[in-house]
Amino acid sequence: MQRSKASSNRELNNLLGMIRDIVVYSVFLGFYAKNYIFVKDSFLKNVFMELVEKKIEYQPEIKYLSISEIEPNRFNPRQRFNEEEEDELIQSIIEKGILNPIVVYKKAKENKYVILDGERRFRASKKLNISELPARILLDEPDKLESLSLMFHIHHVQKDWTQFAISMTLIEIIKEKGMDPKSLTRDNKRELVKITSLSEYKINRFLIFQDYPDEVIQRFLKSEIEGKEEEGADPDILLEMYRPIRQIKTLMPGLLKKYPIAKIIDSCIKKKAKNIIKTNKDFRFISKCLTASKKGRINIHKLEEELIDFIKNINVTPETIYLKTAEAFFQVDSISKSTDSLAGEINDLNLANITKMDKAAIKLKMTTLIKIIKSRFGI
Repeated sequence: MQRSKASSNRELNNLLGMIRDIVVYSVFLGFYAKNYIFVKDSFLKNVFMELVEKKIEYQPEIKYLSISEIEPNRFNPRQRFNEEEEDELIQSIIEKGILNPIVVYKKAKENKYVILDGERRFRASKKLNISELPARILLDEPDKLESLSLMFHIHHVQKDWTQFAISMTLIEIIKEKGMDPKSLTRDNKRELVKITSLSEYKINRFLIFQDYPDEVIQRFLKSEIEGKEEEGADPDILLEMYRPIRQIKTLMPGLLKKYPIAKIIDSCIKKKAKNIIKTNKDFRFISKCLTASKKGRINIHKLEEELIDFIKNINVTPETIYLKTAEAFFQVDSISKSTDSLAGEINDLNLANITKMDKAAIKLKMTTLIKIIKSRFGI
């Protein structure tokens, strides 16, 4: 007998709640990396998957399915399959066979089985001309949201999805829930946290990718699909350049008409590929310059000229722009804060509790500082 939809939804919610508990536990154990949580410890991974399997209802027996009856899941955003890992899997299958059944569900109106877990085993088996695969078959066909949610958690733990794969899955889940990715409410984000086990902070970060022009998104997706990463095309560039580009939109809209976002990102990728820019954090210098300009502390036209030079000249770095425009502003800001702090400490100093030697030492330091100030400022 088919279970009611409400019952299926309750079971899915119970499963996702259990998954969140495991993910939180993994954080306390220190398994945190690459901007999102994944379980490295094999014991914990096995515990996680055992709990998942207890909540998912399968047909009672593992069945061998003709490989012609099996098809990849069209909702699976993972397009890149590492060739070296696949070759290792092929060798393992040759030596030991298929050790773990794939997980599938049967399409209600077709004699086809859709993969929820095991696409790499499926791909490797096809290359080896294997005719049948062992499979665990779900009792019920999941809807799109259930399929996305189950794949998200299974692959998030097992295979360490790429940032773009997670971002694409989030967009699919958001669309399926009838939400607008451009204007998510706090309640929307809380619901996404429940479905994905990601924090709101990480959800916001992964959705940044989708806020870029389609030309930029397609450039990064191409390497996902083809499995050949473009040199310098690190997705973290999009995360680091997100704030500077938003600042440019506000302060220098004319610059983006001459040099569109795709052109700016292209320049960043080329500089990263040539090792002109060594770390993605270097892009933060651009944001610091734009912040100083917004506060009226540096000439906005001068900064715009430097940014154009950055886009056109491969040898210009974000730090170069910072040194030529905003460094002095931040130095003045730092000196001002240090001076306020020093004045406060001197006023709070309990002179009764310090020795004559200490007083003499402080006086000497102050005298030296005054001499430097007079010399530098021509007083």
